[in-house]
Amino acid sequence: MRAVGHREQPHRSAWVEGERVFGPPSGSFDADWVASAAQSVDGSLDHALAADLARQAWSALRAGVPAASLAEHLRGQHDGAAADVVAAVAVEFCTLYAVDPRA
Repeated sequence: MRAVGHREQPHRSAWVEGERVFGPPSGSFDADWVASAAQSVDGSLDHALAADLARQAWSALRAGVPAASLAEHLRGQHDGAAADVVAAVAVEFCTLYAVDPRA
């Protein structure tokens, strides 16, 4: 949805002020978005912890940790339940938004 009266400009960014954004740009990992999504799965998750876990998940995926092993990797450093939720959401996020950690 574009802002009322918005005209397309050739040099514009991905979105403009006034637009409603329903997700991050395709191909971009957003740890804050992952943290918020994880909180919607588990309302008891602290946002700061979820965001920290999301950043760690991204670093692990970039380093080559397989998606199937991500939760186990995160559990080595944090609470198991929080690690499991954030790992699952991070992997799903990468799939839904076409994010390739190895690119």
